[in-house]
This record gives sequence, C-alpha cells and structure tokens, in this order.
Amino acid sequence: MAPGFRLTGPLLTGALLAGGLALLAVPARAGSVTAESIFDRQATRQQAKSQVPKGATITRTVCEDLEVGMDNTRYRCTVYYTMTPAPAATPAPVAPATSQP
Repeated sequence: MAPGFRLTGPLLTGALLAGGLALLAVPARAGSVTAESIFDRQATRQQAKSQVPKGATITRTVCEDLEVGMDNTRYRCTVYYTMTPAPAATPAPVAPATSQP
C-alpha cells in the first residue's frame, strides 16, 4: 500500500461490501426439457415448451421423428433454455462518518 493510505471507516465498509457482492454474482443456469408424443411434431414441441420454467429464455428447440416400426412415428422434442438469476438487492449507501470535536 502507498504510504499514508489506510482503509478505515466507511471506506473499509464499502470495500468489504463490494467484495462480498462480487462473490455473490451467480452465472446463468442452463437446462433442457424433452417431450415425446405419438400425435404430431407441433403438439410435442408445445408440450416441451409448456414444461420450461417460468421466466426462462428458450435458446433452442430440436425435434426428431423416430420410426418405431409398422409405419408408426414417435416425435421427440427437446427445448433448451437459460435462467438468469434475479438481480441482487442493492445495499443502502453508507453515510460518511462525521468528525467529533
């Protein structure tokens, strides 16, 4: 540290608070939901989308047709999504220290 520089009082509190908030930063979560159906691709896609958590952002949808024999088709759709965490509450600003005579 530079000579004459001391981290005390409100400056120390602010530095500790900022450091603590940086540790609380959480990256976005990613996930997927898969649905299967014998009806049609569109119904299967809607079924998978309906299972995505509220507030999630859909990033990709992949559907495939599965031949299961005797001219029967099964549909499988996977919906990929991300969840961004709610912003952390901003702490109240620290009042500057007053000097006592």
